[in-house]
Formats: sequence, C-alpha cells, structure tokens
Amino acid sequence: MSDPLGNLRYCFTPLVSCIVDTPEAAMIGCVLGLTSHVTMATYKNYGDAQRHKSHTTAITLSQLRSIDCNPLSVKEYFAACTLFQLSGMSHPYWRDWPFAEPSRFFTPETLHHGHREFWDHNVQWCIHGLRKAEIDF
Repeated sequence: MSDPLGNLRYCFTPLVSCIVDTPEAAMIGCVLGLTSHVTMATYKNYGDAQRHKSHTTAITLSQLRSIDCNPLSVKEYFAACTLFQLSGMSHPYWRDWPFAEPSRFFTPETLHHGHREFWDHNVQWCIHGLRKAEIDF
C-alpha cells in the first residue's frame, strides 16, 4: 500500500472478527463437533456448574505438536487427534498469527443464535407454562 508520499509500505491487518455459526467455529477452532471452541468443555460437561478453562491457541497448538504421527496417515492421525478432542486439522490458518485467539475473534451469527435462543428457551418455557393448545390459539 502506498502512503501519502508515494512510498510503498507493508500493511498487516489484524483479524478482529470472523462471523461464524457454531459448526464453522468448531471447524476453524480445530475441535470436534460436540466440543466447545471457547472452553475446554465437551458435550459431556455442557450444563454443569463448573467453569472450564479457556480453549486457547497455545493449548490447541501444543496438542497438535504433541501428536507424533504423520498427518498423511489419516486413520492414525485422526485417532490421535480424537484423544484431544481435535478435529484432525493439522495446520490451522491462524497458527502463525501473533495474538490470534479463535475463541475471541469468532462473532456469533446473530440471526441464527437469536432464533435458537428464542425457540430453545423462551418459546419452550411459554409452551410448558401455557400448554401447546393455548399457544396455538
């Protein structure tokens, strides 16, 4: 990019936000589908009262480095990744970016999340309280 004096300058734009839905966030965050991309919780831990530690870049990359089989031997590599609840992606695109934290640069897709929140919680509470026939009326 050129500056006002005409000199060419290298510009590096930081990734501030990436709008994704939950399956995309899991894919980009290198975790399996039923694993949180924000915390270290799995589907077995969803809903418990414990606050799980954050799923950070350092943790993900150290887990990927600890896998000692070749990613090209797919069956062995996926088996090794499953132990860490990783998806099998060996080289995430954000691995070399300084300060990249996928759990922080994901922005939820508001329409989808708002609809799911409304249907899964608010409407179900109303149906339970008023009964389905009253809601349909």
